[in-house]
Amino acid sequence: MTEGASTTDEIAKLRAELVKTRRENAALAKKVAEQSKQIDDLKRQLGESQRGGKRQATPFARRRRVKTRKKPGRAPGHVGASRPAPPEVDDEASAPLCGCPDCGGGCTDIKDHEQFVTDIPPIKPRTTRVVTQSGWCGNCRKRVRTTHPTQVSRAGGAAKVALGPVAHGMAAEMKDRLGVPYRRITDFMATYCGLRATHGAFIHAKPRLAARGKPTYDALVGIARQSPIVHSDETGWKIDTKSAWLWVFATPTVTIYAVRFSRGHGVVLEMLGADFAGTLVSDGLPALDPLHKKHGFRRSQCLGHPLRRAVELLDVQKRGAARFPHLVKDLLTDAIALSHRHDELTPSTMAEYARRIERRADDVLAWEPTDHENAKLAKHLREHRDQLFPSLYDPAIHATNNFAEQEIRGAVITRKIGGCNRSERHAHAHAQIASIAQTAHRHGLPFSDVVADWMRIRPEREPPIIPTAIGLLMRAAEAKRSRDRPS
Repeated sequence: MTEGASTTDEIAKLRAELVKTRRENAALAKKVAEQSKQIDDLKRQLGESQRGGKRQATPFARRRRVKTRKKPGRAPGHVGASRPAPPEVDDEASAPLCGCPDCGGGCTDIKDHEQFVTDIPPIKPRTTRVVTQSGWCGNCRKRVRTTHPTQVSRAGGAAKVALGPVAHGMAAEMKDRLGVPYRRITDFMATYCGLRATHGAFIHAKPRLAARGKPTYDALVGIARQSPIVHSDETGWKIDTKSAWLWVFATPTVTIYAVRFSRGHGVVLEMLGADFAGTLVSDGLPALDPLHKKHGFRRSQCLGHPLRRAVELLDVQKRGAARFPHLVKDLLTDAIALSHRHDELTPSTMAEYARRIERRADDVLAWEPTDHENAKLAKHLREHRDQLFPSLYDPAIHATNNFAEQEIRGAVITRKIGGCNRSERHAHAHAQIASIAQTAHRHGLPFSDVVADWMRIRPEREPPIIPTAIGLLMRAAEAKRSRDRPS
């Protein structure tokens, strides 16, 4: 072979290797592009699963667009609702038809058309001048003084002008239950109520108000400790610059808040007691596991949280890895649906369906997923297996922890709009006032009625116990039940 032919063969060989290398590079570039797209999709989905990542403008925005939306309004066949005619009428007005409003001609067959307009009249603050008397008692050897039920304190001099219980109760409820900042509260009162007050007056009055309501708060805690079912949840909080948590403990009759620096099970033991005999409904927070492992608590875990985890896994898992979260999703969805059928099914039928759910759960949890995230979910469900389905046997136990999440939602709004607290003193005051205001609201009782009971000047010989506010709450609850009870 000549030298020229050898060189030509070598050049052809190098060209073939170059074409092959270029094809391999193109294939690798395509694979890298696909993997980069998958990584971007995973980051986007992770951000959405964390309530929009760091975007706080719309933390509860819908993640996916719904193609077919349900028709607005109530379902077909549902009884319509409208404002009923008021039982009492304070004023009357009429517009007689003296002639056609268009041409001025006479009209016949005149009919009456009734309409009611309910509105709020102009509000004017009411000031009461209270005159009390004092004198020297020769028997007691001291100066005594009279009191009047209208008084809220015995202060005199520069402090003789005081705000009443309605103003304090309204401000406290707007701040601690509804999350309105104090400056906006004073602005609202000045604009619509004609009452001018500084926001500092309400800020300084808050700890004193909470101190008077402490026995009422303690009584609510006692009611929760005796309740057969308590729903619990927590959310982040701030005391000055320190991280804390605001806890909620909700029962069918009371709602209790507590602000603590701990997110552990010790807060539950403090609030409910180590001898709590009821059922605690909560999420799967690992810090709460010692409650049933060490202290013998009966727990029912929210099925909504693992259900959301399974749905999120379905968004990222592919092929065979998606089978396990799909089975978990179907199982928990069916369990939640069955827990709502206690009134529809007989106890024996309900028990049979519950046993079927239990057998399905055992079959699903017998899997040993190789995917890391699937394995974590399976491990969590196995460790809390006996806490998954109490709602299938007891109609009073909810399958999810939505009740506690709803009760804590107001605290989240307060945190976002009005901020948290600058001191532990005000944090505890916020928890106490919010607890009693929310409980009163649930029973249809104005919080100002409870505050009026707190601020009432009591005779020195009256026992320093305050069952009165709790009695107000319970009487309001009984009156509400009587109104709702069918005749």
